[in-house]
Amino acid sequence: MNRLTKAAIATGGAALLLLGGAQTLAYWTAEGTATGIDVTAGTLTMTDGTCGDWTLDGGGAVTEGIVPGDTLTTMCTMTVGGTGDHLALGDITVSTPGWLADNALTASLEVSVASATLGGAALVLPLVEPVPVSASDELQVVVEAVFDEAATNDTQGLTAALEDITVQVTQAHAVAP
Repeated sequence: MNRLTKAAIATGGAALLLLGGAQTLAYWTAEGTATGIDVTAGTLTMTDGTCGDWTLDGGGAVTEGIVPGDTLTTMCTMTVGGTGDHLALGDITVSTPGWLADNALTASLEVSVASATLGGAALVLPLVEPVPVSASDELQVVVEAVFDEAATNDTQGLTAALEDITVQVTQAHAVAP
């Protein structure tokens, strides 16, 4: 092959390489920064409350003492509230109560939540659907203490003085339909 032919082929190849590469070398780019905004978490609060007197088997007052198989109830009232677009209650529970003194009688009482109302509306327990909460709602919880039918003689004549019981509400996520 002649020198001129070789030079022409080499020049043509170089031109093709430059043209092919030119398409990927020059793209314009630009960028900008967006300023973010704050987001604040909601709240769930509950005030301390008080409990009323014990009633016996859903009726009257305890006058002469309880016996195995009896069910005692008391109503505890507090205020629950919070903020949040999708804030709701998902559960209501009570802790193991604090007794002024532990004894065989206090060990024979099984304590649980029997029923509850929020803002005057009765709740179906356990909560299956989240219950919306406003900034301030009255929560009334009926606490039930069942005296174990299998209690032994060592529970006779003892006193169970309820010092405190903790009512706990648990947040749930509720999206309006």
